[in-house]
Amino acid sequence: MKKKRGAHRPRLPEQPFLTGTWSFPFSPGVRGRTLLLALLAFVVGVLVRESLRLMASGDGRLSFLGAMFTVLTVFAVMIWFALAGACALAVVGDTANGCDRIVRWPTAVFLDWIGETFVIATGVGISVAPLVGLAWVSRQVGSQSDGGVPVGFFFLFPVVLLSLLENGALFDVVSLPLLRTFWVAPGGWGRFYLSTAILLLAAATIVVLTAPTPGGGQLWGNAAIAVVSVMSSLAWLIYFRLLGRLAWFCADRTAAVEAEAELKAEFEATEPEADAED
Repeated sequence: MKKKRGAHRPRLPEQPFLTGTWSFPFSPGVRGRTLLLALLAFVVGVLVRESLRLMASGDGRLSFLGAMFTVLTVFAVMIWFALAGACALAVVGDTANGCDRIVRWPTAVFLDWIGETFVIATGVGISVAPLVGLAWVSRQVGSQSDGGVPVGFFFLFPVVLLSLLENGALFDVVSLPLLRTFWVAPGGWGRFYLSTAILLLAAATIVVLTAPTPGGGQLWGNAAIAVVSVMSSLAWLIYFRLLGRLAWFCADRTAAVEAEAELKAEFEATEPEADAED
């Protein structure tokens, strides 16, 4: 995330939240990982469906089998999240550093990157915890709406995750340089939130339109799970590509402001000397 001062910096695209973002999951080197994440998500979806069906059967033997499927489901979710989290960090980090192609993809040696997934998990947990607490307090005073939790998570998660990456330490979620970018680069934050809102809305709309209807049969149910799996994979990779572009945008704006401040300070320092010579 951090760049050395004075190092060569790639040029930010003129449309950083459009160029190379929405088509990112289909680009060379990414297509295979997009498909892998979708296949793993499909397995998770099928396991969830079968677990619920068996547990609700009322038959003791089938319910026990459903419990076994539940264990497999939890294991499959952990595998998906571990791989998806490592891919997300690779996309954010390399994109923020100006890489058009991602070079830090997780390898087959999972011990080299499995720990990185805790960064995503920590970001999610820290973003959700205060919102759930506020929702609980609001319910105690009579409110019945918990809609603020997903909305708050939508706005808070990118701030928390970028702060964790900026500080380079788990649970260190306050990054003053990052918070400063809300004043230095407000346009970048605005375009990021707008782009991700459109992304999530489009994905949710497609999922709802393809949702199975009662009596649709197992084939239609599998098709619906496949659509959800593909959309989750696409949305996941595009979201973190957009987040990486936001970090790149903010780094460029911060560097420009600092350079302008240095030039102004040098001018103000030399101006009294010029007046003294006159």
